[in-house]
Amino acid sequence: MRTKVSKEKLFELIKAVDTHWRREGLKVGELHPERPSFSATAPDGCTIKISVGGVDNVYFDSGVGAISPGHGFQLKGEEGDKFPKAPNGGPDYTPDVRDRYWST
Repeated sequence: MRTKVSKEKLFELIKAVDTHWRREGLKVGELHPERPSFSATAPDGCTIKISVGGVDNVYFDSGVGAISPGHGFQLKGEEGDKFPKAPNGGPDYTPDVRDRYWST
């Protein structure tokens, strides 16, 4: 997520995600408050996690179990986001999108 979320609104975002996932029928795990994160599991076994990383980046990760044996393949459109360059030449993951509500 590229939007900067202020420290004051971080737990509001976490609570909104928790509420939405529960309403959608996901089984939500325990919140880890030191670096806010929690995961949830859907009835079909798919998982999703929200976590806050360095420089307060907010991440959503998801996963599914193997559907069938065989080899993976590339999906069209999965080329990835184009991040700006950091001073060291690598991708700059610092949240840089400002929102009138979430970033203040």
